[in-house]
Amino acid sequence: MAGLFLSHSSADDGFVRELRQELADMGQPVWIDSRQLKGGDPLWSDITAAIEAAAGLAVLVSPESLQSRWVGKEVQYGIQIQGQRGRDQFPVIPLSLNGTRLGVLEGLFEEEPTYIPVSSGAGGATAALHDLLVALGLRLPTDRPPVPQPRPEPVAELVLELSDLGFQEQDGVRRPAARARLVYEPASAGQPEVVSEQMWRLIAPLGPIEAEELGWYLERWPVWPNPLVADRAKRVEANLIAWGQALHGAALPLQPTANVLQAWAGVEAGASRRFSVSVDDSLLLGSSEAENATAQEAATALLALPWELLHNGAGFLFQGGRPTRVRRRLPNKRTRPVPVVAPPIRVLLITARPEDDACGYLDHRASALPLVAATEELGEVLRLSLLHPATYPALEAELARAQQAGEPYHVVHFDGHGVYDRRVGLGGLCFEDPSDSHKLTGRRHQTVYTNQLGPLLNNYRIPLVLLEACQSAQAEAGSESVASELLRMGVASVVAMSHSVLVETARRFVAAFYAELAKGQRVGQAMLAGQRALHSAPSRGQRYGIGELTMADWFVPVLYQEKDDPQLFTATPAPQTREDLRSRLRARLGEVPPEPADTGFVGRSRDLLALERLLRQERWAVVRGQGGEGKTALAAELARWLVRSQQLRRAAFVSVELCSHKDAVLDALGRQLVGADYSAAKYANPEQALLPIERALREQVTLLVIDNMESVLLPPYLEAPELLSEEAALELKEILALAERLLRAGETRLVFTSREALPAPFDANSQRWELHQLEKGDAVALIERSLAAGESSGAPGAGAGAAALEARREEIEALVAAVQGHARTLALLAPELRHRGVAATQAALVELMEQMQRQVAQLPADDPRRREQSLFASVKLSLRRLSAANRERARVLGVFHGGVDLDVLRAMTGWEAAEVEGLASELVGTGLATPNPYNHLSLNPALCPYLKASLSEEERQALMAGWLEAMAAYLDYLDQQRSQNAEMAATLTLLELPNLFALLDRSQAVADPATTIDRATSLYRLLQELGKPRLLERVTRVREAAAAALGEGLSHARFQASRTRIEQQLAAGQLREAFADAQQLLQQARTAGEAAYAGADYDLAMAFFLLGRVLRIGVRIGGGAQQALPLLQEASGRFEAIAIASNNKAAAGMASTCIAEQGNCLRDLGRYDDAAAAYVEAIRRAEQRGDLRSVAVGKGQLGSVRLQQQRYAEALEAHQQARDTFFRLNEPGSIAIAWHLIGVVHQEAGQPEAAEEAYNQSLAITVRLGNQAGQASTLLQLGNHYNVLQRPEQAVAFYRRAAEIYGEIGNSAKEGFAWNNLAYTFRKLQRLDEARQAIRRAIECNAPFGHAASPWTSWALLAAIETSAAISAAAADARHQALTAFLAYRRDGGENQTGSGRLALAVLQALASGDPAEVTSSLQQLAADPAWSEHLPYLTALQAITAGSRDRCLAEEPGLSYDQAAEVLLLIEALEAEAGG
Repeated sequence: MAGLFLSHSSADDGFVRELRQELADMGQPVWIDSRQLKGGDPLWSDITAAIEAAAGLAVLVSPESLQSRWVGKEVQYGIQIQGQRGRDQFPVIPLSLNGTRLGVLEGLFEEEPTYIPVSSGAGGATAALHDLLVALGLRLPTDRPPVPQPRPEPVAELVLELSDLGFQEQDGVRRPAARARLVYEPASAGQPEVVSEQMWRLIAPLGPIEAEELGWYLERWPVWPNPLVADRAKRVEANLIAWGQALHGAALPLQPTANVLQAWAGVEAGASRRFSVSVDDSLLLGSSEAENATAQEAATALLALPWELLHNGAGFLFQGGRPTRVRRRLPNKRTRPVPVVAPPIRVLLITARPEDDACGYLDHRASALPLVAATEELGEVLRLSLLHPATYPALEAELARAQQAGEPYHVVHFDGHGVYDRRVGLGGLCFEDPSDSHKLTGRRHQTVYTNQLGPLLNNYRIPLVLLEACQSAQAEAGSESVASELLRMGVASVVAMSHSVLVETARRFVAAFYAELAKGQRVGQAMLAGQRALHSAPSRGQRYGIGELTMADWFVPVLYQEKDDPQLFTATPAPQTREDLRSRLRARLGEVPPEPADTGFVGRSRDLLALERLLRQERWAVVRGQGGEGKTALAAELARWLVRSQQLRRAAFVSVELCSHKDAVLDALGRQLVGADYSAAKYANPEQALLPIERALREQVTLLVIDNMESVLLPPYLEAPELLSEEAALELKEILALAERLLRAGETRLVFTSREALPAPFDANSQRWELHQLEKGDAVALIERSLAAGESSGAPGAGAGAAALEARREEIEALVAAVQGHARTLALLAPELRHRGVAATQAALVELMEQMQRQVAQLPADDPRRREQSLFASVKLSLRRLSAANRERARVLGVFHGGVDLDVLRAMTGWEAAEVEGLASELVGTGLATPNPYNHLSLNPALCPYLKASLSEEERQALMAGWLEAMAAYLDYLDQQRSQNAEMAATLTLLELPNLFALLDRSQAVADPATTIDRATSLYRLLQELGKPRLLERVTRVREAAAAALGEGLSHARFQASRTRIEQQLAAGQLREAFADAQQLLQQARTAGEAAYAGADYDLAMAFFLLGRVLRIGVRIGGGAQQALPLLQEASGRFEAIAIASNNKAAAGMASTCIAEQGNCLRDLGRYDDAAAAYVEAIRRAEQRGDLRSVAVGKGQLGSVRLQQQRYAEALEAHQQARDTFFRLNEPGSIAIAWHLIGVVHQEAGQPEAAEEAYNQSLAITVRLGNQAGQASTLLQLGNHYNVLQRPEQAVAFYRRAAEIYGEIGNSAKEGFAWNNLAYTFRKLQRLDEARQAIRRAIECNAPFGHAASPWTSWALLAAIETSAAISAAAADARHQALTAFLAYRRDGGENQTGSGRLALAVLQALASGDPAEVTSSLQQLAADPAWSEHLPYLTALQAITAGSRDRCLAEEPGLSYDQAAEVLLLIEALEAEAGG
């Protein structure tokens, strides 16, 4: 994708970096000279090349940039490019920073430029994003202005003033009481207050019983909504109205307040309504300390009453068309003006999580998750920061830092424990002890009282504090006391939660609250919006056994506030800005897996917090745990959380299981961090490929997650074939080196997941987090959610009786305790629990775990089985749950490796089908196996080693003999299925890799060379299209070693080894070697004869085919294809005969392949209709055989010939069908080829963006597979693509990289072709020295291939280069070389299909027929045709020959191309020969 060139002064780097990041998140790359270049002044040639390659130029206009000579030059050059391409194709966009204009630079523009205003303030880059994308033509203009700040509504207020506070006995209950009066404060200024005619004694109508009921309903009922107590919950909900009416009666008694209520009823239209409870706990001077303490206690108790429940008999006050919002007021003796600020709202979240006797652990994201969700809903309106560590000194430092940076916080949001200390009469918040900040767990608490916290917040003029402070068991009224004290200390508004709430409740409230604030509404109005959002949508999610949980918890958020409630914030950003933020957030998460859809992410709060703390202290962490423990889920959730909470800018995720080597890991990370068009293959070397990734990491703090390291770090208790172990060791070393390098870039953080500890440099114990069993509550929640996820309204459990649900809960808890919370065991047993329960197996389960513990205790301390105790315990447990017969049968699996094909198992054991199916069913039912397609099972990774250990040596040897025989037959079967059911063959090969390589290892050790070759050849064919290059190399080594041990003479084994070698040479472009070996093999097969050994006739036909294919590929123009056709026809006839004679399906498939290869020859000869007919016939035959893969190959071939015929729609459809089929067949290498060919079609059809996207798709796959030849092919085509787009600088980079790769893999022919294209492009750029070097390298590469490399084209290009350089002698010499080479090709029978060649042939034929007059007339007509005006010298020479001249000097006439000169000489020679004959 072409990017934007951003011209700017280095003084503005900070803003430019922010803008570049915003654009990059929207998928728009940006070229910044100060970022891309290193050392000294930027090179002007590099800058101009970057401008030419860009889609447009933006200039950041600032006072500093106007002083930069580079900026002026860049703008001038950009306008020059715009003049060449047009304004729509290359926009030049001035970005006016803080109102700065271009000044004299405006004169460079033909018309007055249109500026995009940008601000250097917070959010300035984000605000400009939409207009910039519109200017680039990437988005339609929407004319969406920012949402204006609403005018504040006037507020009419009822104030319940409470003073003379104390307690009073009523009905035997000590209740808070106060002297009360009611005041009406009109909305309009100047109107008098209305005060109640008399005061009265208010006694709290709700006491401890009601408070207990509310606390139970809000905090305990939602955790386990057991139907046994559902009636109690319904009673509480019903009592809310009665309690609200009681509060209303106490606060607004009719007799003393009638005059106030009458005035209140007449509140003018347009005014909003507010009810305030104002509590004054001040006493007369001289009051005792005890009296003061009592007054404060009473104030806290009165403030704690649920005033939000006020109900006037018709409804709660907050309901209706003219709602009344409720708040609490206290005298604020330190009032300071509240500043009105522009968004974003900056929120500092303090999540304090001490763990000691005073403060129990709370989920550290209980409040943070809703707040983060709100930031995602509100877009750029809300900017969140988390305090780390959550200590009071850190709070002081962070408030000071933000103030100094000009980005002060507007909201402090505290989530943690709150206390009220009766000894000091103060409330406080529990921060983490600063001396424990180095600890990952077990931090102690430090109480910070309001007399210290309040002045701090007041000094920094924090206008709003949110408290979600859970009171500890030893402290009462923590939130109320802290909130009220903060208000007294000068904080204007405090929002507190009166009780602990559900995450869903907090999320909905926080989202609605902050959304309303951002619209410019008052805090009170935002509170009302939050409460109404909770009331209107009471659902709080699904709960196992009862379905939907609904809650009446809208009254939990309460507001403490001083008298005034001003607007805090001005206009909000446009909706488009919000949409952009969501898009950018998705981009910042890269390929991090989403949250589990069925259960969500459950638990692991302590693990997440510990890892969060660890990554604050260190750069990397290893999450280590047993298989199935949840390592990937934890790492993914950590990444999602750190990015969503704005602690890190972005994350990237790669699984080593899928990207199994360094280049694939690098490529996957690059596509996430640099852009979708990134490919490591596009760079000259790994060092250069790393640079853009490292730049991205330096500019944006990033978390890299490298998952499933056990894929290249096999556990010690598993026996892996040697070949797989070697590959894993090499991959591990390279991946760890890459990770170490990436960690050094910027502030990058890295998390590995692995079942095993990693070696150095990632072996520090302090940075390895061991993942253990789930905590009991988390484990129970996981099972409940799993069960609920599969539960319909009519399923067991849904709506079940209370007793049944309670029994189910007890069963779940007992299960969790018995297996010690082991996640894999829970996963294994959950289905059993769902279907049968655990009561019958509970006693046996406990006994088994105790037995396993005793066995493990006897193992050496370093035995890995100690760590895998629970894993092996779960295996043994599951085996105990098999029937006795199947438990005995399962022991056979001890000789398998991670999986088993049930047909192999049956062939090996001789069991009946029902017996095999019964065993498979029980294995799946107990979770010991996972069913795969085609009757295959993936086994629990610990099952085979566990069972192997239970076998005696005699048993193991006997089973191994049967296994070896069955697996050998299975390998042959898979090889046969490649042509009959390629999808099945590919799927089973990948599933069976451990068993197949174990078979190869065993064969190499005990079998004869012929058998080893046969098995290696079959395995090679199976792997060839599956993207396993290293495994292919190892199979090749095994095959070659066995071939060297064979005796003399041709045999089927030797033929197979030779054939596979030729195919490898051909694939690698080693054409000389392939041609020589193919010739030799055909000669050997002919000499041996059709009856030399079983299958010799088939091998002879294959030898004809191989040589024909090598000739067709190796000789590019005419001759090779012409020579190949008879060989292919011979091969086809032989295969047909074998197929008919013996009903040989493989021979029938090869006959069809020969027809398709003949189609390739016909295509090369320009006989497109004949070629298409051949492909259609091959496809028809493949469809008859059910050979899906051959159908796909045929579709690709047909697409290529349709491209030559310029039938683009048909070509695209054919290649897409091929791609989709290869996808079904799981052949990534073939998918990459299909994407490449789709790109070629798009390119030829004039669809450059679609072409580049297809090429990038192809590159991504070939890099992941390590397919260098495929990478080079696509890079070469990308060079052609950019040349067509008139962007030769970029074409150069792709050609050079393709040439380098071809050189590395020894494909000299393709390397020469790439150098040839590179030379052509250098000449186009007038970089003649480089062009000369490139073409000479091409000539050198082409030398061994003779005519096949078309050397005349390279010499002709060298002549053109020397002509451009005005070196006439060198130009003449190069032209002579081109002429000599082309003449040799033509004299050897090569054809010239160009217009000049066809014209010379027509002249020869006409003169031979004795009609020179017709020739003369035709040549005269052509000379008059403007299309032939460039070829007049050639036409003149032909006219002279027609007139009778045979002077060879005609070939030396100026203006003749080398091929035209050759045709003149050849025509004269042919005519002289005819005359002489």
